[in-house]
Amino acid sequence: MKNFSFIDKESYCQLLFDQNGPFWHIATPGNLTELLFTCPDDYRFGMTLTAICALETGLKVYAFQIMSNHIHEIVSAPSSEQCTDNLRLFAKRLKRYSTGRGRHIDLSDFICQPLAITSLQSLRNNIVYTHRNKYVIDSSQTPYSSPWGSGCLYFGQAVENLTHHKYNELAYREKRLLTNSRCLSLPDNYTIRNGCISPESFCDWKNGQAFFRDAHQYFNLLSKNYEAYAEFSALLGDSECVTDEEMFALACKLVKKEYNCDSPSKISNNAKKEIARNLHFNYHAGNNQIRRILAMDPKVLEEMFPMAK
Repeated sequence: MKNFSFIDKESYCQLLFDQNGPFWHIATPGNLTELLFTCPDDYRFGMTLTAICALETGLKVYAFQIMSNHIHEIVSAPSSEQCTDNLRLFAKRLKRYSTGRGRHIDLSDFICQPLAITSLQSLRNNIVYTHRNKYVIDSSQTPYSSPWGSGCLYFGQAVENLTHHKYNELAYREKRLLTNSRCLSLPDNYTIRNGCISPESFCDWKNGQAFFRDAHQYFNLLSKNYEAYAEFSALLGDSECVTDEEMFALACKLVKKEYNCDSPSKISNNAKKEIARNLHFNYHAGNNQIRRILAMDPKVLEEMFPMAK
C-alpha cells in the first residue's frame, strides 16, 4: 500500500478487521500462576504447544508471546468458548509435559476469560502490547529479539531468509520428542526452527501486520502508546507493562500537571506519595518500579501498597 493515501490505507485495514473477527486477547493470569517455563527447552515446548492447540481448536493466531509464568495470544475465533477450550488443552498438555520432567505445576488458575477486541485500534494496541511484553520486563530484550513470540516477524527480517526444515520430514521418534505426544499429523507448511515449530507456521503475521497502515504506525505505537498499555496491564493482571523510562515520563507528566514542576525529585515527600498512588492504581506500577523512578523509601511504599512488593 506504499502509494495509497492515508484514507485508503485506513479503509483497507478496517475492511480486514471487519472480515476476520471476532478477535480476542488471551492472557493467562501470571500473577496467580507459578513459573511455567524455566529453561529454553520449556519455552521450545511452549512454542510447539501454542501451534498444536491453535490448530486443534481452530484458532487463528495473529500475535503471541510466551512469558515465564503466562502467555499472550491475539486470535480470532467465533466464540470465547473456543478460546477457553484452547487454554484447557494447553494446560492439560503442559501439565503432562512438566510432570514427565519431575515438575508438578499448579494450573488451577490458568484458565481465564478471553478479552473481546471490538475495534481496529484496540486490535492494534493489543498486538503491540503483546510484542512489548518480554521487552518491558527484560532490559536485554527488544520487541524483535525474543525467540518465543511473533514480534520478530512484524516489519522485520524476511521469513524466507530464516533457516528451517519441515516437520513432516522428521523421523517418527523426532516428532514424538518435539510434541511430547503420539505422532501428530500437522500441515505440510509447518516447519521447525530452533528445536520447535516456527512461529510463521501457525501465526498469521502477514494479516496481523496488515492491520497497521504501515511500519511507521506500528513503530509509533510500539514506542509511544505506553499510557494505553498501562491500562491494559491493570485489566489483564500483568505485573509490569511499561519500562522505567516510560513510567518516569508518565511521572514527569503528572508532576507537571499537578504541581507545575519539571521533575519528581523537586516535589515534597507528601506529593511523591500522591504521584505514587496515581502510578500504582492508574498505571499498575509496582513498588520496585515506583521506588526506582521516585527515589522513595521502600518501607514507605510497603506501608502504602503492602500487596504490591
